[in-house]
Amino acid sequence: MSGSAKGRSAPKRATPRARTKKAASRWSAIGPAAQRWIFIGSFSLALLVGLPLVHALMGEVAAILIGTFVFGFVVGRMTQRR
Repeated sequence: MSGSAKGRSAPKRATPRARTKKAASRWSAIGPAAQRWIFIGSFSLALLVGLPLVHALMGEVAAILIGTFVFGFVVGRMTQRR
């Protein structure tokens, strides 16, 4: 024998800890329907302010491109599987 197996010992296993329940955040405390309406309301407000601002600062083409990108993001978020 080469003696290479002398120093090896069985791997130690960590003792399982008791799981503690996380406190619910304010966002998760409200229901999913309310979360969706808050998201829709904030998105609509951002569009009503943001798109005219982008149009004034960057022009019509930039406003159309940014609006299309944001609309695609929101449609993707609203139709994703949970």
